[in-house]
Amino acid sequence: MSESLPGNIRELAAEQVNVVSDLVEGLTDGDLVAPTRCTGWLAAHLLIHVRIGLTETTGSFAVPAGPDEPPDRDYVSYWRDWPAAVDPVTFATVRWHWANASAYSVASEFRRHFTDTARAAAGVSLRAPAGRFRFQAHVMEAEDILAMWTVELVVHQFDLTAYLPGRYGPLPEALTLTVRTLDGLLGAAARPPSWDDTTYVLKATGRVPLDDSDREFLGERAMAYPAFG
Repeated sequence: MSESLPGNIRELAAEQVNVVSDLVEGLTDGDLVAPTRCTGWLAAHLLIHVRIGLTETTGSFAVPAGPDEPPDRDYVSYWRDWPAAVDPVTFATVRWHWANASAYSVASEFRRHFTDTARAAAGVSLRAPAGRFRFQAHVMEAEDILAMWTVELVVHQFDLTAYLPGRYGPLPEALTLTVRTLDGLLGAAARPPSWDDTTYVLKATGRVPLDDSDREFLGERAMAYPAFG
């Protein structure tokens, strides 16, 4: 396990999954067609992406790496494979998620399927075995897989709630882990004093653009933003 990871990463991962699951369980039919911070995706499309990611992540624990296969990614370096997109979003890049969301005849079934998947994923997170596993053509320690996915859940929770006022945010400890991840990618140098942790996450992942004062403060370091897309 990476030294910088919290010792309770299994519990933290499960709790953050449950936070998102509880949020989705309370969405109305109208909420599911609200916009998000992900270009081309309404809330339902984003949640399709999250649900499939939950299945893929927990499924990785059924694919152990060989005894002579060392880890080649940790929870920070994993994100270097996902730089911010340069090309604009097109119909071809979003239609798969549109099609999957439209396969549900009623919103209640959509919510139930998501929450059932999420509850199962939380259980797997708590019981995830130690060791190295194959994930997306890489080898990672179990704890790093859980930490990486916790960070993705935090970012996507911000994406989901951007246009749903009054919804609660991620767990504070999960937000701290996300900040630590971004510090690992960008360097833990000083950030503009007006940024709180949420602003840092949104700007460091390209959800909110840097403004002129940000760029003046960051100087050459602004070229590293966003850290991933």
